[in-house]
Amino acid sequence: MSIKQQILKTIKKRPLIIDGAMGTQLQQRDKDIPLEAWEGLEGCNELLNVTAVDVMESIFSAYLTAGADLITTNTFGSFSWVLDEYGIGHRAYELSRAGAEIVRKKCDEFSTPQQPRYVLGSIGPGTKLPSLGHIHYDVMFEGYKECALGLIDGGTDIFLLETCQDPLQIKVALHACDAASKERGVEIPIMVSVTIELAGTMLIGTDATTIAAILEPFDIISLGFNCGTGPDQVKKHVKTLSEVWGKPISIHANAGLPQNRGGYT
Repeated sequence: MSIKQQILKTIKKRPLIIDGAMGTQLQQRDKDIPLEAWEGLEGCNELLNVTAVDVMESIFSAYLTAGADLITTNTFGSFSWVLDEYGIGHRAYELSRAGAEIVRKKCDEFSTPQQPRYVLGSIGPGTKLPSLGHIHYDVMFEGYKECALGLIDGGTDIFLLETCQDPLQIKVALHACDAASKERGVEIPIMVSVTIELAGTMLIGTDATTIAAILEPFDIISLGFNCGTGPDQVKKHVKTLSEVWGKPISIHANAGLPQNRGGYT
């Protein structure tokens, strides 16, 4: 039975539980991360996949102990055009693969026949959107494909396109993930999770009904929402999506809307 078949079979019996945030977990472990682990590039969390493996493992172990079925890799921005901002775009494949390998190890450690654990290869929107002319399709495609290849080689079970803000960006990522899977001769299922702002649309202006229509032809195992708002605000969008989307729905909202207190988020 394929990973996709396993997941769809399980979802019919019970919801699958995804893990939580990465950034806040790293903030809580700030004292455990050696200064040299940042290599002078503080804020580039993906570097920690190779420089602070023990810290990363502690985060994944905590989520697995709490019962999460789906564990996301620390590869949200592991593409050349994002890492170029830190001068390390050439390390995209390395950091993507390392990020998946850490989660693969921990998922294998915690998996049981009754509760298998799955590695979600996190692929974020990056810092440039094609619909706004920030980046050319081909450049984005190659960056996403390189990341996807690293995730596959590191043992990813599922691609998670998360915090998506632009329908064209989603299409580029879908095509890149498909191309990477074909190149490696594997079939990696894909989840898509978009961000709906308080105004009720994605950053580009797309609402829940429209994104469902756009993605209906694609072979994805779920569509849903993450980030952007808290559970109360996203509830109505989940209801709307449930009326027009016939496949599984995912939801992993913020605990609440971010607040600035004394200069700290």
